[in-house]
Amino acid sequence: MRKKLKVLLYGDVDLNIMDGSAVWLTSMANVLNYDKNIVVDVLLKARIKNRNLLSEIENLSQVNTIDTFNLFNKKFENGNRLNIFEAVKLMEELNEVNQYDCIIVRGYKLAIELMKSPLSSKIVPYFTEFTHNPDEITSEEKQVLQKIYSTFPKVFVQTNETKNLLNSILSVKGEKFCLLTPMIPDYGETPDFVNRNNSLVYTGKFAKGWYTEEILDAFKSVYEEDHSLVLNIAGDKFQGELIPEKDRIINRFNTESNVNWLGAIPRSESIKLVEESDVGVGWRSELIDNDTSVELSTKILEYGRQGKPVLLRRTKMYEDLLGKDYFLFVDNEEEFVRKTLEVMYNRNLYKKTAQTIYNACRYYTFKESYKRLKDMLWSFNNQKTKLLFAGHDLKFIDMALQYFKQNSKFEVKVDQWQGHNNHDEVYSKECLEWADVIFCEWGLGNAVWYSKHKSIDQKLIVRMHLQERVTEFPSQFHIENIDQIIAISPYIFEEFHRVNHIPRNKMTMIYNMVDTMKFDKPKLNKEEIQFNLGICGILPSRKRLDRALNIFEGLWNKDKRYKLFVKSRMPQELSWLMNRPQEKQYYDEVFDRIKKAPWGKNVVFDQHGNDMDKWFQKIGYVLSTSEYESFHLAPMEGMAAGSTPLLLHWPGAETIYPKEYLFNDEEEVITYVCNRKNYKQKIASKLKKYSQSEFDKSVIIKKIEEVILL
Repeated sequence: MRKKLKVLLYGDVDLNIMDGSAVWLTSMANVLNYDKNIVVDVLLKARIKNRNLLSEIENLSQVNTIDTFNLFNKKFENGNRLNIFEAVKLMEELNEVNQYDCIIVRGYKLAIELMKSPLSSKIVPYFTEFTHNPDEITSEEKQVLQKIYSTFPKVFVQTNETKNLLNSILSVKGEKFCLLTPMIPDYGETPDFVNRNNSLVYTGKFAKGWYTEEILDAFKSVYEEDHSLVLNIAGDKFQGELIPEKDRIINRFNTESNVNWLGAIPRSESIKLVEESDVGVGWRSELIDNDTSVELSTKILEYGRQGKPVLLRRTKMYEDLLGKDYFLFVDNEEEFVRKTLEVMYNRNLYKKTAQTIYNACRYYTFKESYKRLKDMLWSFNNQKTKLLFAGHDLKFIDMALQYFKQNSKFEVKVDQWQGHNNHDEVYSKECLEWADVIFCEWGLGNAVWYSKHKSIDQKLIVRMHLQERVTEFPSQFHIENIDQIIAISPYIFEEFHRVNHIPRNKMTMIYNMVDTMKFDKPKLNKEEIQFNLGICGILPSRKRLDRALNIFEGLWNKDKRYKLFVKSRMPQELSWLMNRPQEKQYYDEVFDRIKKAPWGKNVVFDQHGNDMDKWFQKIGYVLSTSEYESFHLAPMEGMAAGSTPLLLHWPGAETIYPKEYLFNDEEEVITYVCNRKNYKQKIASKLKKYSQSEFDKSVIIKKIEEVILL
């Protein structure tokens, strides 16, 4: 995709020291790297002394690390770290060269200095260093926060609680606040939620409010109860009141029984340590964690991501996250000891507690974080996305095509192919040269051609239905050049993997779409409608009009009021169909049957056209009698109109339609209809609601747009 978002990322943090603010910077880079259309420069504050944290971003494909002290031939006041004024000046110089769309920064004092900079219109600051108690905040600090809010286009906040607090302090509605939660790596393989090593783990800094010594004291009591338990500790950063106590506390780490202190270790090893431990320790003082707290501990999320139950203080925020009945809320040493032993010994309790926090933490992954930030980030780039639709038959994607044509974020062109493999190659090349994103409707010759010729900075999406499965085209795809393949049902998804060996990680499932509002019209005659069956589309013979006639005939024999309405092109209109002897014979026999039958006059042929919404106003039941389908839109359109779908079960129908409308044979359909007395508005409303929630064009187009922009 040629449209790029250029981002400069700078934190007033030292990546040589492993703490929450440094982890934030590497996590932010990972989140931005999730979109290959974002190009990120990370400006380093400090001279590189170790790569424990830096290694987490050095190999990211979209991220460029700017080694400040090696790259710039100038003197800085401190030979190891930029001060705030130097950082601002350097950001301004970099912007002159690179013309960033957006600049993301961390640090309260840094944000204050940047308010004076010409860069302010493209800066989004993040900071946590302000007074969180509204009763203690000074008028001077409040004025600074108000100026920050008014100066920058957006301001990151860590939690909704932070947003609500600032809204109250500043007397604003908070439209500029953007949620930037703590961020954790995406989930891998689901853990087994089993206690294997009887070990607790703490990784992070050591500070008074972080209960460093209280945790040691509590574990000492745990150890007295069970000598098999171990406390693993990683980290070497001491803060505040514990700085002068560093040597004494390290001595405790090194001498107390079953305490395993590893010191400072690379983040990858820290993650491995958590993985090999069993219970995380996130217990902090009431000054840090209380019901007015507005910050969420990243450490707790890192433990939870790996399926480890976590000991932590009960607060309103954590009750909202984990539920009031979360077992490992601990408010004192006695609870710490008792609950640690109980969760270690009770296999079911351990599993339940671990699963609770594991599921809750998924919201904070890099992937989910990027989804929340995407619209805000791209609002800094006003360039339209050049979107090309290519294919021979665009009727199933037309609603999306019209949406994108009317969307101010996009510029749209269409490369209309004349057949599966027939096109104006000169025009296709012109379109290819122009496009940012190529959307191939059907995976036929169009997908082969574009996957062969697209450039590396263009995005190619292919939407596949069913007929491609039996063609030679999927085997000709340059699959490495296709970014995403959309399958229109779960069954189709699996079929393309099974038959055509398309990798699952290349595919996503998005249903076909229906304009449900268009079909939501009142029925015309509720007395007659219960006797009106409809079938839409009877060509070719695999649509099995004969089966529909069998069902209709069975019902007509029970009640002469039944009618079958057929809305379709007629076989005589398609010369290619009539040139196939088997097809011609099939339709000759079917129409001869109708002509001779006593119920023939009750089979009504309606002209093919775009008035399906009006046609469904008289249809009580819509039939799907095909041998196979990829999706079959007509029954879904019928549901949107409040008509009951009746499907003779074709492979994959169960992945789209509710099972109560799937039948194994014609007799089951007849029995079902006979047992249904009168038209019921309640059932019609249920049908409409299902189609609206699952298949409405607004729902489906949103998903397609996400694939296009991601």
